[in-house]
Amino acid sequence: MSLRLMYITNSPAVAATAEKYGVDRIWVDLENRGKEARQKNINSVKSNHIMSDVSIIRNSITKSQLVVRVNPLYEGSEDEIREVIDRGADFVMLPMFKTADDVRKFIHYVDGRAKTILLAETPSAEKNLDEICKVSGVDEIHIGLNDLHLAYGMDFMFELLANGQIEKMMSIIQSYGIPCGFGGIARIDEGGVPARHIIAEHYRLKSSMAILSRSFYDSWLAQDETEIDRVFKYGISEIREYEERLKKRPKEFFEENRKTVIKEVKAVKKQIHISRMASCTDEDLEFRHSIDIHKYSDLEKLALKFGDSFYLLYVDRFIRNYEELFNSFRTLYPLFNIAYSYKTNYIPELCKSVNKLGGYAEIVSQLELENALRCGVDAKKIIWNGPIKKIEEVKWLLLNGGTVNVDSLKEMEDIKKVLLQYPEKTFNLGIRCNFDVGDGIQSRFGTDISSKEFHRILQLIRYTENIKFSELHCHFAKRDVRYWKKRTQVMLDLFDSIREVYAMIPERIDIGGGIYGKMPEFLRQQLKCETSDFTEYALESAKLFAEHFPNTEGPELLIEPGTALAGDCMDFVCRVYSIKNVRGRWIACVSGSQKNINMTDIKPPIRIIHDSKVKTEKRRKIDIAGYTCIENDYLYHQYNGSLSEGDFVFISNCGSYSVVMKPPFIMPNVPILSIGDMKCRVVKRAEKFDDLFSTYRF
Repeated sequence: MSLRLMYITNSPAVAATAEKYGVDRIWVDLENRGKEARQKNINSVKSNHIMSDVSIIRNSITKSQLVVRVNPLYEGSEDEIREVIDRGADFVMLPMFKTADDVRKFIHYVDGRAKTILLAETPSAEKNLDEICKVSGVDEIHIGLNDLHLAYGMDFMFELLANGQIEKMMSIIQSYGIPCGFGGIARIDEGGVPARHIIAEHYRLKSSMAILSRSFYDSWLAQDETEIDRVFKYGISEIREYEERLKKRPKEFFEENRKTVIKEVKAVKKQIHISRMASCTDEDLEFRHSIDIHKYSDLEKLALKFGDSFYLLYVDRFIRNYEELFNSFRTLYPLFNIAYSYKTNYIPELCKSVNKLGGYAEIVSQLELENALRCGVDAKKIIWNGPIKKIEEVKWLLLNGGTVNVDSLKEMEDIKKVLLQYPEKTFNLGIRCNFDVGDGIQSRFGTDISSKEFHRILQLIRYTENIKFSELHCHFAKRDVRYWKKRTQVMLDLFDSIREVYAMIPERIDIGGGIYGKMPEFLRQQLKCETSDFTEYALESAKLFAEHFPNTEGPELLIEPGTALAGDCMDFVCRVYSIKNVRGRWIACVSGSQKNINMTDIKPPIRIIHDSKVKTEKRRKIDIAGYTCIENDYLYHQYNGSLSEGDFVFISNCGSYSVVMKPPFIMPNVPILSIGDMKCRVVKRAEKFDDLFSTYRF
């Protein structure tokens, strides 16, 4: 008999497509109690499914069976199990059980109204497996590899298969006539151990079932219906065709396949160990002796360890900038907070600092969402802007209490379709506003506040019962302080108009970013920046809020700084490799690129740090060029001063849009070293070949 294939999803479209191409069971996953803590260090799915998904999926499938994984036994288990059965579950699955008594209690709660599956994924369950199998009412048992391998301190889930543990467990279960299976499978030729070899092991061990893993199709991804259809159509047919061939294979084939799996598991373990050793060496390293970044000898020590180019990160400067900016606004308008722009510089050290200081995470992508969550940011403190958002990711954030600011009517209509599936939930939505502030730039972000589309979005928010109007938002590129008063005044007028016409009051007004940060006078003159400190921005905005809402009963005022906080918190260091004269023009080639500093059309703040033991040469009008094969890759034009091969080029104010926009062109990205208390610590190691090419197939 072919394997019964199971797929985990709460998407009706994905469930219907999976059923169409022969997936036997659709699995709704309600388990969330304790899972985040158990699996926090592995790339596993942390479910966002909720109880109403059971009904939604029940109504989306006709042939496939509905499996619902409930939470491990707790005081509310009986009510939870009763509800999933009432909503149409064919199978109820119990995770994280340990003893036969746990199983008896579970069987009692189900009371014969649905079939039961035990998810054996604890060492205690393995130890007590014989007694567990004797409990009347157990219909099936599936062996969960994720939590079981973690509990045993293993590196890779299929170690349990290679070392024979799965075989022993399957043998015990089958001796009681109970159907059983284990783990998940990817597409036929994909996975750490290719799925064809895992499927052959299922057949050798007489397994009855397998999960289609995240590697088969990641339902977190918001792919279109055509892509979903293609993946399941060809993915399932490949598996079924391979199963037909396996049915005709001799015993010798399966024995050779078993040996192959053992070799492949060992290879994966070895790679994990290599990666872990490299990671620990770099990420945990701290120079215990004093480091003076202005001394050639100390930079030489860093270069010997980390290479001839690297960033220096100053978290204390970032925190100082945050507090100074925060206080400048908060003094004038107490209901104020900062939403840090992750896209400017998403180094986790900085993002975690913002979270500790009580700020919001302002994100524009799933990548930044994942970063925020891994930095410990509560979903309720995440605000998602940007012109395009994938609906499945937006759905997750909204379901978990985050805020999404819609950029267009199309986006609003797409989001509303999702929200209607969860009438019992309340969702935080805002709107991105577009209007003229006189800066000479016609912004492409947000919806024109004078348009029909803008008012249609407001109507949808107003008349959809489970939407909470959370935010009015705007964003403008120019950093000149003179445009801040106009953007603030328009947003306040818009607030009043919406309150009057639609009887809605947003919780927050976000007037965006665009603030000059700390910089040397040399750079300020080139940028024609006349603003001297953050107070000038506060006077043009927070003061107006205080006047408009004199009793501090107004909305929370947000701003979204990026450069203002991160600009001066990073320096870039590289070394002069060669100096040559090309047809009368002096050129110094260095181990860095213009892409490392993200400064075009201006000369960056630069210092040259020489070896005092070596005689250096004074030069005039020498161009400092990058390592790439692009003609216009210059870090500095017409440098005048001492410069020799082996010198360090030290460029400051590189914290804004440098790390996030540097492509892995020609060379991988360089390490980032955090500097504090005269010590150095690695916060990002240098990228290597595998970091760039692990997603390619050779």
